[in-house]
Amino acid sequence: MNLDLLGWDLYEKSLPENFKIEKQNVARVAVENRGGYLLYSESGELEGIIQGKFRRNAKDETVYPKVGDWVAIEKLQGEEKAIIKEILPRKSKISRKRAGEDIAEQIIATNIDIAFIVQGLDGDFNVSRLERYIAMAIEGGCEPIVVLNKSDLLENAQNKIDEVAEILSGIRMFLISAKNKNGIEEIEKIIIKGMSVVFVGSSGAGKSTLVNALLGSDRQKTELIRIDDSKGRHTTTKRELLVLPSGGLMIDTPGMRELGLWTTEKSLNETFDDIDVFAQNCKFNDCDHEFSQGCAVIEALKNGLISKERYLNYLKLKKDLDPAKAKREANSAQASKRGQRRVIKRAEHKK
Repeated sequence: MNLDLLGWDLYEKSLPENFKIEKQNVARVAVENRGGYLLYSESGELEGIIQGKFRRNAKDETVYPKVGDWVAIEKLQGEEKAIIKEILPRKSKISRKRAGEDIAEQIIATNIDIAFIVQGLDGDFNVSRLERYIAMAIEGGCEPIVVLNKSDLLENAQNKIDEVAEILSGIRMFLISAKNKNGIEEIEKIIIKGMSVVFVGSSGAGKSTLVNALLGSDRQKTELIRIDDSKGRHTTTKRELLVLPSGGLMIDTPGMRELGLWTTEKSLNETFDDIDVFAQNCKFNDCDHEFSQGCAVIEALKNGLISKERYLNYLKLKKDLDPAKAKREANSAQASKRGQRRVIKRAEHKK
Protein backbone atom coordinates (compact mmCIF):
# COMPACT_ATOMS: atom_id res chain seq x y z
CA MET A 1 0.00 0.00 0.00
CA ASN A 2 1.55 3.29 -1.14
CA LEU A 3 1.74 5.75 1.78
CA ASP A 4 1.56 8.75 -0.56
CA LEU A 5 -1.89 7.56 -1.61
CA LEU A 6 -2.80 7.80 2.08
CA GLY A 7 -1.66 11.42 2.25
CA TRP A 8 1.91 10.92 3.51
CA ASP A 9 3.43 13.25 0.90
CA LEU A 10 1.23 16.18 1.97
CA TYR A 11 1.56 15.33 5.67
CA GLU A 12 5.37 15.02 5.56
CA LYS A 13 5.62 18.67 4.49
CA SER A 14 4.18 19.68 7.89
CA LEU A 15 6.94 17.87 9.81
CA PRO A 16 10.09 19.62 11.10
CA GLU A 17 13.02 19.39 8.67
CA ASN A 18 15.07 17.34 11.13
CA PHE A 19 12.28 14.78 11.62
CA LYS A 20 13.30 11.51 9.93
CA ILE A 21 11.51 8.17 9.85
CA GLU A 22 11.58 5.25 7.43
CA LYS A 23 8.35 4.62 5.53
CA GLN A 24 8.31 0.92 6.46
CA ASN A 25 8.00 2.03 10.10
CA VAL A 26 4.98 4.28 9.45
CA ALA A 27 1.26 3.54 9.28
CA ARG A 28 -1.97 5.52 9.30
CA VAL A 29 -4.88 4.76 11.61
CA ALA A 30 -7.83 3.84 9.39
CA VAL A 31 -10.31 2.59 11.99
CA GLU A 32 -10.60 3.06 15.75
CA ASN A 33 -13.35 0.96 17.28
CA ARG A 34 -13.67 0.16 20.99
CA GLY A 35 -9.93 0.21 21.63
CA GLY A 36 -9.06 -1.73 18.48
CA TYR A 37 -7.10 -0.28 15.54
CA LEU A 38 -6.86 -1.01 11.84
CA LEU A 39 -3.71 0.42 10.29
CA TYR A 40 -2.80 1.07 6.65
CA SER A 41 0.90 0.63 5.94
CA GLU A 42 3.31 -0.26 3.14
CA SER A 43 2.90 -3.86 4.34
CA GLY A 44 -0.86 -3.64 3.80
CA GLU A 45 -3.58 -3.71 6.45
CA LEU A 46 -2.35 -4.39 9.97
CA GLU A 47 -3.94 -4.81 13.38
CA GLY A 48 -2.56 -2.10 15.66
CA ILE A 49 -1.56 -3.15 19.17
CA ILE A 50 -1.13 -0.86 22.18
CA GLN A 51 1.30 -2.21 24.78
CA GLY A 52 1.44 -1.63 28.51
CA LYS A 53 4.26 0.94 28.33
CA PHE A 54 2.17 3.10 25.99
CA ARG A 55 -0.81 2.87 28.34
CA ARG A 56 1.28 3.67 31.41
CA ASN A 57 2.64 6.84 29.79
CA ALA A 58 -0.77 7.98 28.54
CA LYS A 59 -2.02 10.85 30.68
CA ASP A 60 -5.48 10.92 29.11
CA GLU A 61 -7.52 9.69 26.15
CA THR A 62 -6.21 12.34 23.72
CA VAL A 63 -2.76 10.72 23.54
CA TYR A 64 -4.17 7.45 22.22
CA PRO A 65 -4.27 6.91 18.43
CA LYS A 66 -7.24 8.43 16.58
CA VAL A 67 -8.49 7.96 13.03
CA GLY A 68 -6.23 9.97 10.72
CA ASP A 69 -3.17 9.70 12.96
CA TRP A 70 0.21 8.78 11.52
CA VAL A 71 1.98 6.40 13.88
CA ALA A 72 5.41 4.86 14.25
CA ILE A 73 5.12 1.07 14.27
CA GLU A 74 7.09 -2.11 14.79
CA LYS A 75 5.69 -4.88 12.60
CA LEU A 76 5.56 -8.32 14.19
CA GLN A 77 7.46 -10.93 12.18
CA GLY A 78 5.20 -13.28 10.23
CA GLU A 79 2.00 -11.63 11.46
CA GLU A 80 -0.38 -8.99 10.12
CA LYS A 81 0.01 -7.07 13.35
CA ALA A 82 2.12 -4.12 14.48
CA ILE A 83 2.96 -2.52 17.80
CA ILE A 84 2.11 1.19 17.86
CA LYS A 85 5.23 2.82 19.31
CA GLU A 86 4.21 6.49 19.18
CA ILE A 87 1.90 9.00 17.50
CA LEU A 88 3.63 11.29 15.01
CA PRO A 89 2.96 15.07 15.38
CA ARG A 90 -0.63 16.00 14.55
CA LYS A 91 -0.87 18.87 12.06
CA SER A 92 -4.58 19.36 12.82
CA LYS A 93 -7.46 17.79 14.70
CA ILE A 94 -11.19 18.00 15.22
CA SER A 95 -12.21 17.95 18.89
CA ARG A 96 -15.26 18.49 21.02
CA LYS A 97 -16.07 18.43 24.72
CA ARG A 98 -16.84 14.85 25.64
CA ALA A 99 -20.57 14.23 25.99
CA GLY A 100 -21.74 14.06 29.60
CA GLU A 101 -20.72 15.87 32.75
CA ASP A 102 -16.95 15.23 32.56
CA ILE A 103 -14.88 18.19 31.34
CA ALA A 104 -12.62 16.40 28.87
CA GLU A 105 -11.53 16.66 25.25
CA GLN A 106 -12.68 14.07 22.73
CA ILE A 107 -10.72 13.96 19.47
CA ILE A 108 -12.89 13.07 16.48
CA ALA A 109 -10.22 12.92 13.74
CA THR A 110 -6.68 14.13 13.07
CA ASN A 111 -4.45 15.38 10.25
CA ILE A 112 -7.37 16.90 8.38
CA ASP A 113 -7.17 19.49 5.61
CA ILE A 114 -10.89 20.30 5.32
CA ALA A 115 -13.85 19.78 7.65
CA PHE A 116 -17.10 19.53 5.68
CA ILE A 117 -19.94 20.57 7.98
CA VAL A 118 -23.08 18.87 6.72
CA GLN A 119 -26.49 20.17 7.69
CA GLY A 120 -29.90 19.34 6.26
CA LEU A 121 -32.35 21.97 5.07
CA ASP A 122 -35.13 20.43 7.16
CA GLY A 123 -35.63 20.38 10.92
CA ASP A 124 -31.88 19.87 11.27
CA PHE A 125 -31.09 23.40 10.03
CA ASN A 126 -29.58 25.61 12.74
CA VAL A 127 -27.20 28.53 12.13
CA SER A 128 -25.99 28.55 15.74
CA ARG A 129 -24.91 24.91 15.42
CA LEU A 130 -23.10 25.72 12.17
CA GLU A 131 -21.14 28.41 14.01
CA ARG A 132 -20.13 25.90 16.68
CA TYR A 133 -18.82 23.48 14.06
CA ILE A 134 -16.96 26.29 12.30
CA ALA A 135 -15.28 27.31 15.56
CA MET A 136 -14.34 23.66 16.14
CA ALA A 137 -12.70 23.40 12.70
CA ILE A 138 -10.81 26.68 13.02
CA GLU A 139 -9.54 25.70 16.46
CA GLY A 140 -8.32 22.38 15.06
CA GLY A 141 -6.32 24.01 12.26
CA CYS A 142 -8.35 22.97 9.22
CA GLU A 143 -10.63 24.79 6.79
CA PRO A 144 -14.38 24.66 7.50
CA ILE A 145 -16.70 24.27 4.49
CA VAL A 146 -20.47 24.26 4.97
CA VAL A 147 -22.55 21.77 2.98
CA LEU A 148 -26.29 22.45 3.04
CA ASN A 149 -27.93 19.17 2.07
CA LYS A 150 -31.48 18.21 1.04
CA SER A 151 -31.94 21.13 -1.36
CA ASP A 152 -34.68 19.01 -2.96
CA LEU A 153 -36.90 19.76 0.06
CA LEU A 154 -37.06 23.52 -0.60
CA GLU A 155 -38.28 25.47 -3.58
CA ASN A 156 -36.16 28.46 -2.57
CA ALA A 157 -33.02 26.57 -1.52
CA GLN A 158 -30.69 29.09 -3.21
CA ASN A 159 -32.27 31.89 -1.17
CA LYS A 160 -31.49 29.91 1.98
CA ILE A 161 -27.79 29.53 1.16
CA ASP A 162 -27.58 33.23 0.22
CA GLU A 163 -29.07 34.04 3.62
CA VAL A 164 -26.58 31.81 5.44
CA ALA A 165 -23.64 33.14 3.39
CA GLU A 166 -24.51 36.66 4.51
CA ILE A 167 -24.34 35.58 8.16
CA LEU A 168 -21.26 33.35 7.83
CA SER A 169 -19.14 35.63 5.68
CA GLY A 170 -15.87 34.22 4.35
CA ILE A 171 -16.91 30.56 4.71
CA ARG A 172 -17.12 28.44 1.55
CA MET A 173 -20.55 26.84 1.09
CA PHE A 174 -22.21 24.30 -1.17
CA LEU A 175 -25.86 23.56 -1.78
CA ILE A 176 -26.48 19.91 -2.58
CA SER A 177 -29.00 17.10 -2.65
CA ALA A 178 -27.08 13.94 -1.77
CA LYS A 179 -30.22 11.94 -2.49
CA ASN A 180 -30.46 13.25 -6.07
CA LYS A 181 -26.67 13.70 -6.38
CA ASN A 182 -27.08 17.37 -7.27
CA GLY A 183 -23.99 19.47 -6.51
CA ILE A 184 -21.84 16.46 -5.56
CA GLU A 185 -19.38 17.07 -8.41
CA GLU A 186 -18.41 20.46 -6.93
CA ILE A 187 -17.36 18.78 -3.70
CA GLU A 188 -15.49 16.06 -5.60
CA LYS A 189 -13.38 18.72 -7.34
CA ILE A 190 -12.13 20.02 -3.99
CA ILE A 191 -10.94 16.68 -2.57
CA ILE A 192 -7.73 16.23 -4.53
CA LYS A 193 -5.36 13.24 -4.41
CA GLY A 194 -3.74 12.80 -0.99
CA MET A 195 -5.97 15.40 0.70
CA SER A 196 -7.68 14.33 3.93
CA VAL A 197 -11.17 15.56 4.76
CA VAL A 198 -13.73 14.83 7.46
CA PHE A 199 -17.52 15.00 7.32
CA VAL A 200 -19.23 16.12 10.52
CA GLY A 201 -22.80 16.96 11.37
CA SER A 202 -25.89 15.92 13.28
CA SER A 203 -27.57 12.55 12.97
CA GLY A 204 -29.94 12.68 10.00
CA ALA A 205 -28.07 15.44 8.16
CA GLY A 206 -27.50 13.06 5.24
CA LYS A 207 -23.78 12.44 5.71
CA SER A 208 -23.97 8.73 4.92
CA THR A 209 -25.94 9.40 1.73
CA LEU A 210 -23.32 11.98 0.74
CA VAL A 211 -20.48 9.55 1.53
CA ASN A 212 -22.16 6.90 -0.62
CA ALA A 213 -22.44 9.37 -3.51
CA LEU A 214 -18.75 10.29 -3.24
CA LEU A 215 -17.69 6.64 -2.99
CA GLY A 216 -19.92 5.65 -5.88
CA SER A 217 -21.37 2.81 -3.82
CA ASP A 218 -23.77 2.05 -0.97
CA ARG A 219 -20.98 1.15 1.43
CA GLN A 220 -22.36 3.34 4.21
CA LYS A 221 -25.72 2.25 5.62
CA THR A 222 -28.44 4.89 5.52
CA GLU A 223 -31.78 5.10 7.28
CA LEU A 224 -34.93 7.16 6.86
CA ILE A 225 -35.52 10.27 8.94
CA ARG A 226 -38.45 10.46 11.32
CA ILE A 227 -40.86 12.84 9.61
CA ASP A 228 -42.26 14.34 12.81
CA ASP A 229 -39.01 15.83 14.09
CA SER A 230 -36.40 15.36 11.30
CA LYS A 231 -34.25 13.34 13.69
CA GLY A 232 -32.04 10.60 12.32
CA ARG A 233 -30.48 7.46 13.70
CA HIS A 234 -26.72 6.94 13.89
CA THR A 235 -26.05 5.09 10.63
CA THR A 236 -22.26 5.35 10.96
CA THR A 237 -21.17 3.55 14.14
CA LYS A 238 -17.41 4.02 13.97
CA ARG A 239 -14.90 6.52 12.61
CA GLU A 240 -13.27 5.25 9.46
CA LEU A 241 -10.74 6.46 6.88
CA LEU A 242 -12.04 5.80 3.35
CA VAL A 243 -10.18 6.20 0.04
CA LEU A 244 -12.22 7.98 -2.64
CA PRO A 245 -12.08 7.13 -6.37
CA SER A 246 -10.46 10.55 -6.88
CA GLY A 247 -7.55 9.60 -4.63
CA GLY A 248 -8.65 11.84 -1.79
CA LEU A 249 -9.12 10.51 1.74
CA MET A 250 -12.32 10.90 3.70
CA ILE A 251 -13.05 10.30 7.37
CA ASP A 252 -16.68 9.53 8.08
CA THR A 253 -17.92 10.02 11.64
CA PRO A 254 -21.05 9.07 13.60
CA GLY A 255 -23.64 11.86 13.79
CA MET A 256 -23.32 14.08 16.86
CA ARG A 257 -26.37 14.63 19.02
CA GLU A 258 -24.36 16.93 21.26
CA LEU A 259 -21.54 19.28 20.28
CA GLY A 260 -19.78 20.61 23.36
CA LEU A 261 -17.42 23.39 22.32
CA TRP A 262 -13.72 22.70 22.89
CA THR A 263 -11.97 25.77 21.56
CA THR A 264 -10.18 29.00 22.50
CA GLU A 265 -11.20 32.64 22.40
CA LYS A 266 -8.84 33.20 19.45
CA SER A 267 -10.72 30.65 17.34
CA LEU A 268 -14.05 32.07 18.45
CA ASN A 269 -12.95 35.56 17.37
CA GLU A 270 -11.92 34.20 13.96
CA THR A 271 -15.33 32.55 13.62
CA PHE A 272 -17.06 35.83 14.52
CA ASP A 273 -14.55 38.12 12.81
CA ASP A 274 -17.34 40.60 11.96
CA ILE A 275 -17.93 41.09 15.69
CA ASP A 276 -14.23 40.98 16.59
CA VAL A 277 -13.61 44.00 14.33
CA PHE A 278 -15.76 46.10 16.67
CA ALA A 279 -14.38 44.40 19.80
CA GLN A 280 -10.94 45.83 19.00
CA ASN A 281 -12.37 49.30 19.70
CA CYS A 282 -13.84 48.51 23.14
CA LYS A 283 -12.76 50.79 25.98
CA PHE A 284 -11.45 47.91 28.13
CA ASN A 285 -9.36 44.92 27.03
CA ASP A 286 -11.38 42.55 29.23
CA CYS A 287 -14.74 43.81 27.95
CA ASP A 288 -17.44 41.15 28.25
CA HIS A 289 -19.41 42.70 25.34
CA GLU A 290 -22.54 42.38 27.44
CA PHE A 291 -22.52 44.74 30.42
CA SER A 292 -19.16 46.58 30.26
CA GLN A 293 -19.07 50.33 29.77
CA GLY A 294 -17.61 51.66 26.52
CA CYS A 295 -18.35 48.44 24.60
CA ALA A 296 -18.02 49.00 20.84
CA VAL A 297 -19.79 45.68 20.13
CA ILE A 298 -22.93 46.77 21.99
CA GLU A 299 -22.81 50.11 20.18
CA ALA A 300 -22.55 48.33 16.82
CA LEU A 301 -25.51 46.15 17.80
CA LYS A 302 -27.59 49.24 18.62
CA ASN A 303 -26.70 50.78 15.26
CA GLY A 304 -27.73 47.65 13.34
CA LEU A 305 -24.17 46.82 12.24
CA ILE A 306 -24.38 43.38 13.90
CA SER A 307 -27.46 41.16 13.73
CA LYS A 308 -29.13 40.29 17.03
CA GLU A 309 -29.10 36.55 16.24
CA ARG A 310 -25.39 36.60 15.42
CA TYR A 311 -24.61 38.57 18.60
CA LEU A 312 -26.60 36.18 20.84
CA ASN A 313 -24.90 33.16 19.27
CA TYR A 314 -21.53 34.80 19.89
CA LEU A 315 -22.32 35.39 23.59
CA LYS A 316 -23.56 31.82 24.04
CA LEU A 317 -20.42 30.31 22.53
CA LYS A 318 -18.22 32.74 24.46
CA LYS A 319 -19.72 31.50 27.73
CA ASP A 320 -19.01 27.92 26.67
CA LEU A 321 -15.28 28.61 26.31
CA ASP A 322 -14.43 28.06 29.97
CA PRO A 323 -15.36 24.43 30.69
CA ALA A 324 -13.95 24.65 34.22
CA LYS A 325 -16.18 27.65 34.90
CA ALA A 326 -19.14 25.81 33.41
CA LYS A 327 -18.44 22.87 35.71
CA ARG A 328 -18.19 25.14 38.75
CA GLU A 329 -21.48 26.79 37.81
CA ALA A 330 -23.14 23.40 37.33
CA ASN A 331 -21.86 22.19 40.70
CA SER A 332 -23.03 25.43 42.32
CA ALA A 333 -26.47 25.05 40.76
CA GLN A 334 -26.71 21.46 42.00
CA ALA A 335 -25.61 22.52 45.48
CA SER A 336 -28.22 25.28 45.43
CA LYS A 337 -30.95 22.82 44.46
CA ARG A 338 -29.86 20.45 47.23
CA GLY A 339 -29.97 23.34 49.68
CA GLN A 340 -33.43 24.29 48.50
CA ARG A 341 -34.64 20.72 48.97
CA ARG A 342 -33.25 20.64 52.52
CA VAL A 343 -35.03 23.92 53.35
CA ILE A 344 -38.29 22.55 51.96
CA LYS A 345 -37.92 19.30 53.89
CA ARG A 346 -37.23 21.19 57.15
CA ALA A 347 -40.26 23.38 56.54
CA GLU A 348 -42.44 20.35 55.88
CA HIS A 349 -41.08 18.63 59.00
CA LYS A 350 -42.00 21.61 61.17
CA LYS A 351 -45.56 21.44 59.89
